[in-house]
Amino acid sequence: MTLPELKHFGYTVDDWQTWEGRWELINRIAHDMRPAPSPEHQRIRFQLQMAIHNVIGAVREKSGGRGCEVLSAPIDLFIPGEQSVYQPDLVVVCDPAKITPRGIEGIPDLVVEILSPSTSGKDVTRKRWTYEAAGIPEYLIVDPGEQVGLLLRLEAGRYQEAARVEWGAMVALLGNRLLVTLG
Repeated sequence: MTLPELKHFGYTVDDWQTWEGRWELINRIAHDMRPAPSPEHQRIRFQLQMAIHNVIGAVREKSGGRGCEVLSAPIDLFIPGEQSVYQPDLVVVCDPAKITPRGIEGIPDLVVEILSPSTSGKDVTRKRWTYEAAGIPEYLIVDPGEQVGLLLRLEAGRYQEAARVEWGAMVALLGNRLLVTLG
């Protein structure tokens, strides 16, 4: 099988592994990751990745080499117990055992999605619900069009709005351990 038939529901990770191109498999439903993100989307992702990377590096130096790692798309995220494969824009993992040759296997500490016209509905609904149910501690949704970010933090098993951040403002991530500028 080269490409899934999009009307078919019930795909597995085994099916997903046979497909060409970039696909997300969310709750057993195939989602085509085309078209590629816009140049502006990629700039924002790169700037945010570098900001997080730089802060993580400083924390790692202070802690004797231990710390978190930030990875960017395309990276496969496998949440235990699901027949799903996610492709978040950025993911921060503080447990190196979760980073495997296949991708991220387990619950990351932070997921960042940068909204695009083709993915925004999925990012603010399906992924939010799934990340919340999986127990991902923080989910940052960045909206380039509105020039704002929404940080959701897991509290008592539910996402609560921890911060609404305007472009150019600072946002505290990973339980307030990292401070980075948005936009």
